Amino acid sequence: MKTYTNLKFLLLFAVITIVSCSKKEDPYIPADPALTIELKSDAGDGELEVLSVDDVVVFTVLGSDGEDYSELATYYVNNEAIVGRTHTFTTTGTFEVKAQYEDINSNILQFEVLAQTERALTIDAPRAMKNQTITFGLLDNNGVNGAADATFYVNGDAISGFTFSSSTEGDFEVYAEYVVDTETYTTEIKPFSVYTPKRKVVIEDYTGTWCGFCPAVALAIEEVRDATPHVSVVAIHKTASSIPDPLDFPRIEELQAMFNVSNGFPKGQLNRTVAWPDPYPSSQVLAMAGEATDVAIAINSEITGANLEVEVKVVYENGSTAGDKVVVYLLENGVVSPQANYFNETEGHPYQGLGNPIEDYVHNDALRNSLSDLFGDAIPTTPAFQEFKKNYTFTVPSDYVAENLSFVVMVVDADNNAKNSQFAHIGENKTFE
Repeated sequence: MKTYTNLKFLLLFAVITIVSCSKKEDPYIPADPALTIELKSDAGDGELEVLSVDDVVVFTVLGSDGEDYSELATYYVNNEAIVGRTHTFTTTGTFEVKAQYEDINSNILQFEVLAQTERALTIDAPRAMKNQTITFGLLDNNGVNGAADATFYVNGDAISGFTFSSSTEGDFEVYAEYVVDTETYTTEIKPFSVYTPKRKVVIEDYTGTWCGFCPAVALAIEEVRDATPHVSVVAIHKTASSIPDPLDFPRIEELQAMFNVSNGFPKGQLNRTVAWPDPYPSSQVLAMAGEATDVAIAINSEITGANLEVEVKVVYENGSTAGDKVVVYLLENGVVSPQANYFNETEGHPYQGLGNPIEDYVHNDALRNSLSDLFGDAIPTTPAFQEFKKNYTFTVPSDYVAENLSFVVMVVDADNNAKNSQFAHIGENKTFE
């Protein structure tokens, strides 16, 4: 595809490739898991607990190391610190409670404090997959569910019973009508939505800052991203002994061996196992991107100091398949480092005249670490519409720029083909979509 006229360039490229091919990395040693803390209460540990005015709640904090941090933690009710580990809820309303030990935050507990005639409307799946059954609840101030005796209205129309499903995606609203002592009351209106999972194609760019032809893949990825949001990009850097790459991924040779990715970069891979050959046609990606699929992924992350916590959730329309795994990759963006550029003198090329190397080249989507096993953690048998959830913790090294971190999460089958993927920035709550 390319014509090389500079013999010196050819010899340099061959030396780099040979050195890179023969490079042997030290064994990868994962860091000890970061401490996490879990907040519990004597009122219950569900996502929402219902209370009466003047109820007193006692909180407990347990660490992932097995220690009890209840007396050492600070507790916050609606972001206001309280004294001690008990709290009296003196007014009606919705409250969020969290705990903090040193710079480590806990999960959040939600409480709804009700008057005698008030009811809390609950939705078990505020964002549901098409054809998924959504169950509504109606809790009084003692936590008793009176849904069976209420009438629920979805988009203004009464439904039969207290469940709902839709074969089409869209945004919906629900409220309930109920009776207390012959008086009729209505709850607040709550939104929910139904979605069809869309496939995000995984693009893996095997690259190096020393590789003068590697920017070609980066340009092709930009073209794809301009055409569709349904891609997840991972740039996997490899160093050479003579020309170090500051973004070198120590386990790249394991990935190359598994997916038959030879040296002589750049190399592009789609959905892990399919080659994306030069000239990296966007049509090959766009033919798959955004297609309806039967598995969806959600990501939520939080970083406090150097402690990173990531929650990954997976849901299937038809249930999991034996051998399915979840892969969780930590990426870094915005890394400025010189990039070799063999297109500097190529007439009409976007990188013509930018220099060789390009001194202020910005590298994005660089694979820094695998929070899961490199090739994925097993997903147990998971029925249709039931969430599989897994939490990861990681101590962020000082040479990472925390605010530039992001994630790519994949669900892969037994043969490592990516079935779907999702990406999210640090601190972003990326829902199922």
